[in-house]
Amino acid sequence: MAGLAESLYIQQLVELLAVVSSSTDETSAVQNAVERSAQALEAEVAAVVFEGKVTASIGFPPGAVPHEEIVAVTLRQRAELDVPGLGSCPAVTASWAGSNPGHLVLARWDAPFRIEEQNLVRGMARVLELTLTMLRTLAAEHSIRQSLEERQRLLEHLFTIQRAISRREDLQQILDTITIGARDLLGDEIGLLWVRDEPTSSRVRLAAAAGTRPVDPADRPVVDVADASVAGEAIVTDQVVVRHGQEAQSRMLKLLGPNGVHASMAAPVHDSGIVTGALVVASCDVDRAYTPADEQTLRAFAENVSLALTDAATVVRMRLAHHDALTGLPSRRLFLEQLAQQLAVVESDGRTLAVLFLDLDRFKDINDSLGHAAGDQLLTVTADRVTAQLRAGDAASRFGGDEFAVMLSSVDGAGDATAVASRIVDALGKPMRVAQQRLRVGVSIGIALSAATGNDPAELVARADLAMYEAKRRGTGGHAIYDASLPGHGTVPAAHR
Repeated sequence: MAGLAESLYIQQLVELLAVVSSSTDETSAVQNAVERSAQALEAEVAAVVFEGKVTASIGFPPGAVPHEEIVAVTLRQRAELDVPGLGSCPAVTASWAGSNPGHLVLARWDAPFRIEEQNLVRGMARVLELTLTMLRTLAAEHSIRQSLEERQRLLEHLFTIQRAISRREDLQQILDTITIGARDLLGDEIGLLWVRDEPTSSRVRLAAAAGTRPVDPADRPVVDVADASVAGEAIVTDQVVVRHGQEAQSRMLKLLGPNGVHASMAAPVHDSGIVTGALVVASCDVDRAYTPADEQTLRAFAENVSLALTDAATVVRMRLAHHDALTGLPSRRLFLEQLAQQLAVVESDGRTLAVLFLDLDRFKDINDSLGHAAGDQLLTVTADRVTAQLRAGDAASRFGGDEFAVMLSSVDGAGDATAVASRIVDALGKPMRVAQQRLRVGVSIGIALSAATGNDPAELVARADLAMYEAKRRGTGGHAIYDASLPGHGTVPAAHR
């Protein structure tokens, strides 16, 4: 089963992007962001702060917006907001830098914001920042009387790019589309995108290239920022940089241009207020001269690179918050959320669900004798073998150490559950190649079946855990089904709460 909570957060970010990026002015963009972010996170109140002033809010009575308290949250001077009728509520804030720095603030009554929700708020703040930058860019282009035809072409390009981001298309394809679009719209021969792999890295890699000569992705270089020519200048100065004549040249530009480069321009790319790369266009035309309108157009494309990179990073952070770093399986928290949702489904349909709790029988001996690297390899193989035995709709999780849990989303009874447990026992009983050695590791499995109503996810897992200890008591490499006569019945171990 897919990470339902993760998918929900991603969908909320995509929906915010679609709504806010379609705004026609800054005021509506800010108000849309406030309303949608509050809705997505079930927050009682939300606000946007610019230059120490609340410019938009939702959830407060007219004339009762606590400006000073909200600003104090943005300054990390307080972690709660006093909401009329509710009292003190946990708050969260995310900021952005740039030419017009600001803050998004939310507060809700029922629970503090989890780490994945904080990541979502940061992604939402970044969406708002980039949308505001885009609106200002378009306004600047209008002020310098850019032709209606050129403006329409720009809007079509940007709409295509933002639609690809909202649909979660392949990141590399999006970056290629942006680079090609900037080159084509500006009528140049070359487009390049340089990106740092780490925010503090002194080196950048060529992430996308569009020129008169193709560049094999395997041959795309990694260079020091200082050697990235006009791109390096844009990264260091955080400004659009334009160069003509010999100053426009670089080794990579010469490789892509058949007649030498006579003009080049670069716009910085940001991620969470940090310059992380530069988008470059270059021309082989000796008479090429970039105008202020050209600079604004390139900046608009560069901001879409920022949006794509930030969106992808947000997805990664959310996935890490919900999944085990070693095996890639859902975390304990996500598993319990999945279990709660599936329990509601089977109860409404009158069906039965089963939870299996797994504990490897010889893991500690192997880990101690062969080392932690071998132990990690064994856990990875275990995860693969367990998931291979599951059916569509089932889910597995690593709870920590050598403990795993499995949810069988629907079973006809104990027979179905024990059949899956037997398959897992057989699969893990086969030899494994670990640390250049042929090893066997057994597993003990506890099984708990859901009741007709009133199931608690943590209690169900705890019952499967108790049954697992009964399986171990009987001997390694087996399984047992929970019943109320087992020792420890009626208690929920702290590990499962």
